[in-house]
Amino acid sequence: MAQRRCGLCTQDIAATEQLAFIGETDAQYYLEPPLHHSCAAYALQVCPRLHAAGERIEVALTQTYELAEDRITGMTPEGELRRATFLFGDPLSRHLGILEFYLAFPVSPTRLTGPAWLAEHLSRPSQGAPSA
Repeated sequence: MAQRRCGLCTQDIAATEQLAFIGETDAQYYLEPPLHHSCAAYALQVCPRLHAAGERIEVALTQTYELAEDRITGMTPEGELRRATFLFGDPLSRHLGILEFYLAFPVSPTRLTGPAWLAEHLSRPSQGAPSA
C-alpha cells in the first residue's frame, strides 16, 4: 500500500489519478490496497462476495490516503488480543507490537454504494473492465 499500487492488477496508480477503495459502508479505514477505477469495476462484477453484498458494499473515491499500522501489543487475561494503531513507519512501533495489518485511511473520500458507483462508472464511454 505504501507504493500506491493497485490491489488487483498491481500496476502503479498515478499520483494524479483518483483511487477507489471497496469495503463496508462508512468504513473509516481499509485493509485492502486501493484500486484503479477499471479494476474496482471489474472486482465488483466478478467477485461473488462483493456482488452478493450489494448495497452493503461501498466504493470510497479519493486522491490520496494515509497509512497506519495495526499491531498486536499483547493479550488480555481472557486470551483476547490487545491492539494498537501506530503511524506508518513509526520507528518505535516495531518494538511495541507485532505488525498484523496496514490500514489505509482515505482523505476526504466521496462514497457511493457499490451498485450505484458501478452503474455510473459503466455508463461512461470506454469505462469497462481492464483488458487481459
